[in-house]
Amino acid sequence: MLTQVRQTFIKAAYSWRKERFLLAERRCLSRLEVGSGTVLNVPVRSQGRGTLLIGTNNMLGYEPAPRLDNGEILLQPRERDSRIVIGNHNAFSNNVSLVAMGEITIGNRCLIGDQVTILDCDFHEISPLTRMNGVGPIEPVVIGDNVWLGSRVMVLKGVTIGENSVVAAMSVVTKSIPPNSLAAGNPAKVIRSIL
Repeated sequence: MLTQVRQTFIKAAYSWRKERFLLAERRCLSRLEVGSGTVLNVPVRSQGRGTLLIGTNNMLGYEPAPRLDNGEILLQPRERDSRIVIGNHNAFSNNVSLVAMGEITIGNRCLIGDQVTILDCDFHEISPLTRMNGVGPIEPVVIGDNVWLGSRVMVLKGVTIGENSVVAAMSVVTKSIPPNSLAAGNPAKVIRSIL
């Protein structure tokens, strides 16, 4: 009986969190879609102006995993023409940040570890003379199907990570990774094939 009451309470909390997110973010984003079966286990925030498309049966946040504060996830398509597209059946841990000036795409059945950050630009130009004037080059990021990004991985602009690949914890991905690869390091390099 107690377990049933607890499960009912947990489902109500997830539903409330999802509805609160939808109400808050629909006012700002030009387009927002969250598929059925997607669960928000931690607070999710956007505060962007672009398009955020989240497919079906995704898990955003994981209660037992490490977290900073409340484990909030940031999914921010910053500008009107910015896009973040997340496929189906993905599992995100806590304190994940996806910030797009252009586009970030995540496939299906991906595992995204705690404190993973994915960025599609540098947010400042390199030159000291123009550093405060613009965001610098914007290049799309594509995460293929069935990719596992370990804890605290950072994926930078212009990177494509091929399907079935694994990126080891605390790696910084600056160049694309082919499918079926294990990559690690700063900058991340392919260590070996996993098939």
